[in-house]
Amino acid sequence: MTRLIADTWWLTLRALRETIRQPVFEITNIFIPMFFFAVTVGAIGNVAGRAFGVENYTAFQMPVAILQAAAGAAGASGLGMTTDIERGYFDKLLLTPTPRLSLVLGRLAADGIRVTVLTAAIVLVGIIAGSGMESGPLGIVVLLFMSGLFGLTYACIGVAIALKTGSAQAAQTGFLLFFPLLFLSPAFAPKEIFAGWLEFLATINPVTYVLEGMRGLVLDGWDAGSLAAAFGAIAGLGAFTGGLVALALRSRTA
Repeated sequence: MTRLIADTWWLTLRALRETIRQPVFEITNIFIPMFFFAVTVGAIGNVAGRAFGVENYTAFQMPVAILQAAAGAAGASGLGMTTDIERGYFDKLLLTPTPRLSLVLGRLAADGIRVTVLTAAIVLVGIIAGSGMESGPLGIVVLLFMSGLFGLTYACIGVAIALKTGSAQAAQTGFLLFFPLLFLSPAFAPKEIFAGWLEFLATINPVTYVLEGMRGLVLDGWDAGSLAAAFGAIAGLGAFTGGLVALALRSRTA
């Protein structure tokens, strides 16, 4: 166990150093969500109250920007893993006493940290823009933790694809899968006004519960029910995507 923790720590630092050396990727990951955040609030914010009863549309949209940034940043793990595989570095690690699990945990932990940092920047911009934070400073901490945890679990998709295929192009599909999940959630309007079929899809979509848990912290304050549903959705998603990683890692190292 000690060896697993130590090797995961060093591989996490290595993955974070890669990010520092290539900051352009993080600029993209923060710029795109903030761009859509500004455009959406600017286009819909003035009518949101009359259209579907959301008075503070800035606060309503801030969690959407956070999840977009989380999914974008999480996609780096798959690309990083394929790079290691293509360059032979992954195979070299397999020849060392490094626990196999550390090879993926280091990447995933780095993604969780990166997503947390990006979330902090978005929260700061959102508060300056007028979103507020009804749950207070402790709510910000919980929001950061929730976002980092979601980023870690979502990154498993790209890592699993990378381990299975060794293809950078295939690993990028992990990020593309997020868009259907986002648009089939109450990202731009409350679920209650959806058409019946869309409301049903939003109800079975795990991203819906993560989004509503974050919104509750920003708009409503502390709601144990929405927080439990959000963390439950992350746990369920993590169990599924983590299982995919375990199977792909077993296939790659067999």
